[in-house]
This record gives sequence, structure tokens and C-alpha cells, in this order.
Amino acid sequence: GRFSTTTSVLHTVDVPPESGEDKGKTIAAVGWEHNAKGGLGPRSVNLASTLDPKQRASAAMDLNLKLMRWRALPELQVDRLSKSKCLLLGAGTLGCAVSRILQGWGCRKITFVDSGKVAFSNPVRQSLFEFTDCLEGGKPKAQAAADALKKIFPDADSSGVQLTIPMPGHPVKEGSKLHRQTMETVSSLDALVKDHDIVFLLTDTRESRWLPTLLSLAHGKLAVSVALGFDTFLVM
Repeated sequence: GRFSTTTSVLHTVDVPPESGEDKGKTIAAVGWEHNAKGGLGPRSVNLASTLDPKQRASAAMDLNLKLMRWRALPELQVDRLSKSKCLLLGAGTLGCAVSRILQGWGCRKITFVDSGKVAFSNPVRQSLFEFTDCLEGGKPKAQAAADALKKIFPDADSSGVQLTIPMPGHPVKEGSKLHRQTMETVSSLDALVKDHDIVFLLTDTRESRWLPTLLSLAHGKLAVSVALGFDTFLVM
């Protein structure tokens, strides 16, 4: 249901100003109780969990997971799911779909990595984008996807990183400006993998999944490869 003051009983209490013989006297009140310090005082009730839409949305999602555990998966570790930090490499069709599934399973910390911008062909296939994201050259896909998750679930801890993943077969001359930029990118990607618990490989080429797979192995992270049309995936 909806919360509205129209279904509540409201009372207005007027306290007259002190004057004459009543000045300085304590007003007799009913309902005061001993507080944590032992003194008398009014009892307050925090209704934020009932009236704040954000807290209600968060509680509803947690309740869904508890019901899933109760009905079908007693071994489901709800707290572990909500605390898992997920790194999504690719904010396209796969990235949008996987992020929504993760959100449905209670994951709050989701980081997108993508180098592209939202194109006019994207919104009809990629569920986190809309037409306005394509205007003025297009918003960075990673940040647009992160912002969309927060609109869906305000308690989401989502962020976007615009980054091009270095790939084998793309030679870089040592000492050049491009070489320095590539090494900085590798360092940034390494830090992202290290800082997350699960890495999802959602890019559209095998080559772009090579380096993240090696970094995941080096840091002992779980790497999940999700692909459309990939019959094989081998990292050497």
C-alpha cells in the first residue's frame, strides 16, 4: 500500500507561555520513560525504515533473497552475495544483462569498464541505455550504465571506468607515448581486478579477454567468461 497522512489521526498540542506563578515550573507530562542514561525523557521512534523509499527498496530486495533461501536454496549465503564486489569488463548487451541479474541476486558493488560511448543502435539492444544517452556524441557507456543501475536501485554502489583493454596482436613501440599510455592502462586494470572479488569477461572479442584472464589468475580472482557465439576460449 501507499503511505499517506490522510489515513492518520493528527493532533495539535499548544503549550501556553510561562507567566506569573507558573513561571519556572515543570509541566506535568504523561508517557515519559527512563532513557539509557537513567533520566526521564520522551521515547522516540525512527520511522525511516517504513517511510523512506530508498530504505524500503533495499529491505524489499533483501527480503526477496531471504525468501529464495527459505523456499529453494537453504545454503544461499545472502550476506556474501550482497558484499561481493563485481567487475564487469564490457558495458554492452552482455554487460547490461549480467548487471541486472547480479542486482537481482543482491549484489550492490558493480563496476563497469568500457571504452565506448552510447550509439544510436545501442538502446534497443542494451537495456540500461535510452535515447537521450546517445545525444551530443553519446555518453560514456560505463558511466551511463552505472547511473542507470542507481536509477533502478538507489542503494546500488555502481561506478564506471572508461578504459581500453590492451590486446595481443596490437604492437606498441617501446618508449613511445602510446607505450606509456598502454602501461598506465595495464596498471589501472590490474588495480581494478585486485580490488574486486569476481571478474566478468563480457567484451565482444577473445583478444580483449586475454589480459584480464591473466590478471584474474595472478590475483586469485574468479573470472567468469560470458559470450555469444564463442565455441572456444583458450588463454596461453
